[in-house]
Amino acid sequence: MCPLFGSVLFLASWPSVRYHPSISQTAHVKNHRSKNEEYILSDIKISPPSGAEEFRFGRIPLESGVTIHYAHRGEGVRTPVVFLHGYVDSWRSFSGVFEALSPSCRVIAPDQRGHGDSDKPECCYSVEDFAGDLLLLMDAMRLDKADLVGHSMGSFIAQLFAARFPDRVGRLVLISSAPSLAGKTSLLEVKPRIDALKDPIPRSFAAKFQATSNPVPTGFMEMIVSETMKVPAHVWRAAFSGLVQVDHGPILRKITAPTLLLWGNQDEAFTRPDQEALLSEIADSRLKEFDAGHSLHWEKPKETAEALEEFLG
Repeated sequence: MCPLFGSVLFLASWPSVRYHPSISQTAHVKNHRSKNEEYILSDIKISPPSGAEEFRFGRIPLESGVTIHYAHRGEGVRTPVVFLHGYVDSWRSFSGVFEALSPSCRVIAPDQRGHGDSDKPECCYSVEDFAGDLLLLMDAMRLDKADLVGHSMGSFIAQLFAARFPDRVGRLVLISSAPSLAGKTSLLEVKPRIDALKDPIPRSFAAKFQATSNPVPTGFMEMIVSETMKVPAHVWRAAFSGLVQVDHGPILRKITAPTLLLWGNQDEAFTRPDQEALLSEIADSRLKEFDAGHSLHWEKPKETAEALEEFLG
């Protein structure tokens, strides 16, 4: 996810009926996988990491009616690691981390509904909706248990899922997270700007929205902005509205999975007190701090990968 929670300060200064299956519902849907292929995006060719298995790509229709696009790498008996990207990002937001991860790590990285190459329905973009998709996706892929890695919005999806379904989560990694977004002034100030967005989203807006606290490779940021441009205005609005309502304080004690918090000390919205609150509420949790901003996995992908491998084993 963007430095929504760093760049919102910049953005703030700029002059229904729902259908969705219950989050407790399960599905058994045929797994549709595409053949191995080279992935091309916005004239930027993404090559697999040197010496690593190529990613493969598939699309799975869920019982919710949404078809989810995903990338995966690795097979075998190791516990799969499901990576959950942030707001207006895609699975590709973890690409720098994937390059640094051992190829033996079994990676599954979906595009959330409304994002990347997944379906973009008109409705249903609350954190609970995203968590419901995760449940249906794991059932469709016949994953009894997985480790979860979530960044920002993805971390709130992971929190909710781990609290609701503790037997489905092995280990939990929350990157740039907090117990609650409700009442966060920086988010409430930018919400009118998000609510006013119309298609097509200006590329300049997307680029400024995704600006990082520290430099990252130009090609990587061009790819990030291209992925952001795939998200239509109605998803920007609906997902943001869902985020500002998140308050997981009451459910954090239900998380039983060993949990690693990764936090950048330059994150302007998710603060050290937020991390201390998470540590206090999640029983088996620990914190690793980075000299980085909200998108620390973009700024320090190798260090992020090292922390994941040490924790996930």
